[in-house]
Amino acid sequence: MIYGFLKEAIHRHFDETDVIIQQLTDEVILKEPVKSGRPLGEIVLHIIRSLEYYSQGLANDVWEPLIYTLEKYPTANDMIRLYADVVMRVKSYLTSISPESLNEEYTQGNRSATKAEVLLELLEHSIQHRGQLLVYYRLLGIVPKEIPYII
Repeated sequence: MIYGFLKEAIHRHFDETDVIIQQLTDEVILKEPVKSGRPLGEIVLHIIRSLEYYSQGLANDVWEPLIYTLEKYPTANDMIRLYADVVMRVKSYLTSISPESLNEEYTQGNRSATKAEVLLELLEHSIQHRGQLLVYYRLLGIVPKEIPYII
């Protein structure tokens, strides 16, 4: 049951996040709406990077940082395409994680956790930064499109 719940929540999150990422423009990706904060485009790349990092790690036991930078993805369209590509890869990674493996311990990080807990952290981490992105949009005068929540 938890497997289906997590998988569906992550897939729904992809669609909800896509609504926000589709609003990117070249004019805003280098903006820093918060002093000493990261540029908006860097937040987007961090979201994308972390989705793939967590899922690739759980599926293949490969925990290597991914090089998604503003220099490599300098335009809004580059980031939008990267997001679509990564979502497809993450969905593939998720299919290789079996329901039976969710109770397996992951011991590579700061503390041990089950694979289920790591998947939940993937989702929580991404939602946290999506919220940050929405605040950045508002600070820049961009009205975020409505996310189709359940309620």
